[in-house]
Amino acid sequence: LSLAELLARVQGENAAVTIAQNELRGYEAVYLRAATAWLPVIKVESLLAPLPERRLLRQCAYSGGPFALDGISQVAPCPGEDPSDDEHLTADTDIGVLTRTKASVTLPLYTFGKLDAAKLAAEQGVEVGRASVDLSRMHLTHLVKQAYYGALLTADALEILEDGRRRLEKAKKQIEGELVRETGRFTSNDLRKLEVQAGELEAGYLETNALSRVSREGLRLAAGLAPGSPFTLDVDELSGVDAPERDESAWLKDATETRADLRMAAAAVQARHHQVELATAEYYPDIALVGAFGYAKGTTAENSPDPYAKDEYNFSSWGVVLGAEWKLDFAARRGKLQEAEAAQGKATAQREGLLQKVRLDVFEAAGHLERYRAETAARKKAMKAGKGWLVSNTMNFGAGLAETDELLESLIAYSKARLAYIRALYEFNLAAARLSLAVGREIVVPSAATSAGAPTSPSE
Repeated sequence: LSLAELLARVQGENAAVTIAQNELRGYEAVYLRAATAWLPVIKVESLLAPLPERRLLRQCAYSGGPFALDGISQVAPCPGEDPSDDEHLTADTDIGVLTRTKASVTLPLYTFGKLDAAKLAAEQGVEVGRASVDLSRMHLTHLVKQAYYGALLTADALEILEDGRRRLEKAKKQIEGELVRETGRFTSNDLRKLEVQAGELEAGYLETNALSRVSREGLRLAAGLAPGSPFTLDVDELSGVDAPERDESAWLKDATETRADLRMAAAAVQARHHQVELATAEYYPDIALVGAFGYAKGTTAENSPDPYAKDEYNFSSWGVVLGAEWKLDFAARRGKLQEAEAAQGKATAQREGLLQKVRLDVFEAAGHLERYRAETAARKKAMKAGKGWLVSNTMNFGAGLAETDELLESLIAYSKARLAYIRALYEFNLAAARLSLAVGREIVVPSAATSAGAPTSPSE
């Protein structure tokens, strides 16, 4: 497994990225709703129901009577007509069907900028969602790099500790042989010194092995492998990445242009600005073209011949009007405007605070990168010197020209120098990863491990 393959896997299928992608889908849905708000709104209400017989109440004009006036006849139900007949269902009541449909179409004509402001605010929401996805991927990239470099670090450390084991075991056998032959060169205390150092070495080995297991399990998670599944990495030992040397101000300039959380903050400020515009436009009316249509038919309801009578069972109507809706609750709207302005001010201040944090992040990460670049070179020089010291003492020990203390001292010094060197390599690579996160883009050249100027591996 290579680092590039691990990054591709974790960025393609990961819970954090999936969460951010679904948040983006939500922002896109809001934008779609805002972008299509100018389309006409069609509302249809329809019903189908049984209808008992409904008859017209026929009325007749009568002359005379207690309420009749000169020249005016009294109007009353005709003979045989009873207004309460339709209130009772009998075996002779006819049951028919009533169908009724009412429809309206509202087309916004002019909203004093409400639709445009809502659309622009929703556009910035989509940008926030996209930046959130990028930010999630950047954080995952950093975590995978940390696990990858950690796995290589612990593998190299285990190899160094195993080398120390072998050297101590070789010296132990030589001392034991000398003691058996009673040459007088060594005492039992020399053997005890080796045992003490062997115990320290074993403790370090066990601790490093535990760290290695954690790092490798993290890589299994990134690769989507089952717990404990065997795998191998594409390289056997840790080497330095190729991170270019640049001034902090240059890194900061890149960060202000590419960092995902700064893009989110800038989009949030713009969205709040458009929300203020929307709240201001709420003071003004909405003008729309409204069309309406209605139709009803009752099969057991008599149709009224009076054009002025309201008939809910048999009618047809339509019309088109130019209308306006204006809510005059200015006190409430003033409160909404002030709330939007406060949110805009907060978003602006948050962006300014984030800019300051980004500046500190970049300067800190760039400083660590250059520190470990220089430390790696110094540690490499010390490691070479330690190796020469150990080789010399090993040869002298075998020839009887060096004491046990001298051998142990050079062995410990060389092992520490090697461990310090690979730790410096690890910190250098991790500093480059932190700077990539601080800048908001990958700063490492992919094939840089063997390029000139890049820190080299322990074997080199």
